[in-house]
Amino acid sequence: MYSLRRSRLAVLFAIIVVAAVLAACVAPRLAPAGVRPPEAGAPAEKKVKVVYWAHNFEPRVTLDQKYIAEFMEQNPNIEVEYEVIPSDFDAKLRTALAAGTGPDLFAQWNGDIGTFYAQDAIVPVNAEALGFGSQKELMDLYVSPDNTLQGAMFDGKLYGIPNEVSIYACYVNKKLFEEAGLDADAHFPETWEEMVDVATKLTKRDADDKLVQQGFDFDYGASVWMFLQWGAMVRQLGGSELEVTTPEAEKVMQYWVDWSNTWKLGGPAYWTGQVDDFNAGRVAIKCAMGSWAKPLVEEAGIDYTLKKVPVWENAVNKNHFDIYAYFHMVNSKSAPEVQVAAWKLAWYLDSHPIDYMVNTGLLQPQKVLAESQEFKDILYMDLFLDEMSVSMYSPRVERFTEIADVLARARDRSIVEGMAIPESLATAQEEIDAILAESESK
Repeated sequence: MYSLRRSRLAVLFAIIVVAAVLAACVAPRLAPAGVRPPEAGAPAEKKVKVVYWAHNFEPRVTLDQKYIAEFMEQNPNIEVEYEVIPSDFDAKLRTALAAGTGPDLFAQWNGDIGTFYAQDAIVPVNAEALGFGSQKELMDLYVSPDNTLQGAMFDGKLYGIPNEVSIYACYVNKKLFEEAGLDADAHFPETWEEMVDVATKLTKRDADDKLVQQGFDFDYGASVWMFLQWGAMVRQLGGSELEVTTPEAEKVMQYWVDWSNTWKLGGPAYWTGQVDDFNAGRVAIKCAMGSWAKPLVEEAGIDYTLKKVPVWENAVNKNHFDIYAYFHMVNSKSAPEVQVAAWKLAWYLDSHPIDYMVNTGLLQPQKVLAESQEFKDILYMDLFLDEMSVSMYSPRVERFTEIADVLARARDRSIVEGMAIPESLATAQEEIDAILAESESK
């Protein structure tokens, strides 16, 4: 999914770094609410089968298999067909759901959820089937649920249960700060205005004035970062990335253009990846990595600290870069009894957040996890939860990726081609309006 999460090898490193210390601490857990073994003497229930698709992430797959086996043992009337899709998961899932087929249960990231909702391909979470009195009772199990669950909310209803939630933070190379006469804690820029001065001091150039070390830069690879980073900066000012002919959108685009062309601190020509340039010591501050990057950075031997993503001095919203997540969702075309069984399976899998955190590195932001010693023992994990508590998801719109592409083209027209920002954004607004209008007319 657009390299939002680094290679699955990252989490394998996490197992080495974290699990050896913590795995022994994971206490046995009771069966989750709503997933109860049948009572003795109760009449046999009708057998139902749940087809569950998942992308191939070996540490999670191993744990999934363990809990699926437990679930079927406790629910003998439910058979689970677990299919792990090797490499084409996104395309296969989208195609199947658009055709009205596909699995009964699946986990996919929030960038697709707007399309699934518009296609009427998913159903709201059945909290009552899970043993809860209401949707609110389920949501109250999560840290800052209005933020961490927002990515699956439509008209006040929850359409997914998160099995992996992420947000970016700023990884800071302490050695490069020291070489520039700066302290990574005392001099880290808390605002975008301060970032220009600090990044300038951290920048090194060769005899030809080419950058050989950057203080900071944005991400220019996949267009989705226009939502996760550029759009988040627009929303800090009170604007929206769906309405880009505004002072807020123009201010952020001007900042990105100036970063490349006026201050000459970076730009698309210098981008090499989410992690590679930081781990190679070519950039001192990198704000496009989540908790999944910690083991990679540590394996590279970087002496680092973590800081929250900056905000504008006059920010209306104090959000950082966007939250993104994989949610368990249920197919609307499945039979009602299969939907109930699918939600029970989803909740059973997502009711072991400590085990999934320790053994796979996946963060399910439930209060029981945040309050656990296992979580507290993992350095900086509280920072990611703190960011989530005040941050947002990108807009949950149909044809999400197409709109991200529109925003990326607007960026490139101004940064690379030199088009005036108001003109470039006006073109982008026309394209966005056309996509939204076409979606609404269906």
